[in-house]
Amino acid sequence: AFVFGLPLTIFERERRLRLNEKKLERVKHLCPCAPTNQVGHMSKLATAADQLPYTPNNDTVYSGALLDLSDEPVVMSLPDIHSRYWSVQLANNYLENIGYIGSRATEGKGGHHVFVGPDWQGQLPEGLIVHRMKHNTFLAAVRIGVVQEKAGDLEAVTKLQHQIHTTSLSNWGDSAKFGQVKALRQKTKPKQYQGELAFFEQLADLFLRVPPAPEHAAALAPFKTIGLQVGKSFDVASLDAATRKGLVRALADGNDIMRWKVKYRGTAYDSRWNNLHEGSYGFNYINRAEGALEGLIVHDREEAVYFSTYEDGTGQLLDATKQYRLHFSKDALPPVIDNGFWSLTMYGTDFQLVPNAIDRFAIGDRSESLKYNEDGSLDIYIQHQPPEGHEGNWLPTAPSGMFRINYRIYRPAAEASNPETLRKYIPGIKKVEE
Repeated sequence: AFVFGLPLTIFERERRLRLNEKKLERVKHLCPCAPTNQVGHMSKLATAADQLPYTPNNDTVYSGALLDLSDEPVVMSLPDIHSRYWSVQLANNYLENIGYIGSRATEGKGGHHVFVGPDWQGQLPEGLIVHRMKHNTFLAAVRIGVVQEKAGDLEAVTKLQHQIHTTSLSNWGDSAKFGQVKALRQKTKPKQYQGELAFFEQLADLFLRVPPAPEHAAALAPFKTIGLQVGKSFDVASLDAATRKGLVRALADGNDIMRWKVKYRGTAYDSRWNNLHEGSYGFNYINRAEGALEGLIVHDREEAVYFSTYEDGTGQLLDATKQYRLHFSKDALPPVIDNGFWSLTMYGTDFQLVPNAIDRFAIGDRSESLKYNEDGSLDIYIQHQPPEGHEGNWLPTAPSGMFRINYRIYRPAAEASNPETLRKYIPGIKKVEE
């Protein structure tokens, strides 16, 4: 029950944040957060100076919105972007993917997209792209590719971000009100949950607001033995002492399990890379929970594939006092479609970017400094000191300590996203013997 409900409580955390103006002001530099139905922006790439509540990439800038359609539909206006990678990822209250707009899904076309809640009835203006939503609330995460080393590229992307607008349907058609949303009316003050079983009390109430889809009924059925049933409040007082003790233990164990799972998430390959699971989870609830806990929302495979490792190809933990090399033969360089690209990003054990003398936090096929070998192969040098003669292919580590590398392929070709064929594109990291 803890694993099943964790994403729903994380979504609720995000929803409440956007309703709390004072807290939102304090944390807006940490996330692309804005009040409900408005678009927030992170108009810079993450650096080692940031301590973010998720694993940041250094490939894209983020914009985002949490939309609530309880009162009326909302129109999101997006520019056409054909010169670089971009995506709008839509995720429901369980932090499962429910749709995309962007380079892949709409061939780079933006337009005016109106999101309509399940209970709304009325006439929609012509010219809008209609999305009928199963629930009134959902997340929209916008990523736009940017090259840190390319002069003026961040400024160009910032201009694109400022072309993203949300407009309440009642304001649509009035040019003076374009980009304006009506303040969401809160029916009641958010309930505060306290006590050792507050998690389960909140989860039961969230089930009332956003019931799980019918196909999950079999998974939910056993929860009634602990007093958790869809459509009913959670009555702590009715539980016997043994059940209460077990639920307290389940919360502690569940948190421990998820901390372990986040570190070793995904499917392990012989080269010691873990292929992270995609954001359309089906019945794999632990993958859904780990994705929500570490990354909030995770791309589907055709949009991007993610890998991570703490180990070299022999299974030894990566140690910043050592030197490593990652070699891609010419036919092992990951194939991408159109504006797709790949990158390798350096992280400390805290999942944050690692400070270094040249402020290079990631390296990939868009890096202008990259030099390929005469036979078309590529070597990436992973170490603290610059590799003499190969500085352009250097991914710096910290002076000491363990580290982790994330490897991302955006818009992978089919052979680089298919779990049966992608192993060719994930060679193991090799320690350089001194």
